[in-house]
Amino acid sequence: MKRNADWMKWLGVLAMAATVTFWGAGCDDDEDDFDHDVPAGKGTLVVDNNTPDRVRVFIAGAQVQSVGKGDERYYDLDPGLYRIALDGEDTDRFWTGEADVLQGRLTILKVSDDLGDFDEFDVDLDFD
Repeated sequence: MKRNADWMKWLGVLAMAATVTFWGAGCDDDEDDFDHDVPAGKGTLVVDNNTPDRVRVFIAGAQVQSVGKGDERYYDLDPGLYRIALDGEDTDRFWTGEADVLQGRLTILKVSDDLGDFDEFDVDLDFD
């Protein structure tokens, strides 16, 4: 009976190790995705487009280069507060908001489809 209990204990440990390994393998460290040297005295706005559509980008009202589907683009700017507008090139989706561009840092806008509203993008702001 003791031998059966030992076997069950080790089976449980192996199952737990496999579960932890499986969950850990799916982790994605987003900070490693953005390899950009911020110019001296500037900050960088990163638009990380995780949608299946090209996104037009407007910074302080001026249109800048678009971001392709599944791509990211870097905009080196003077530090400050900027009004940002994102517009789906072939969709009705959009987003507007403000973002602080910090000197020497990346300001990252992670853009994805808002599954609850087909007219808006879901945007998460992060700093690196």
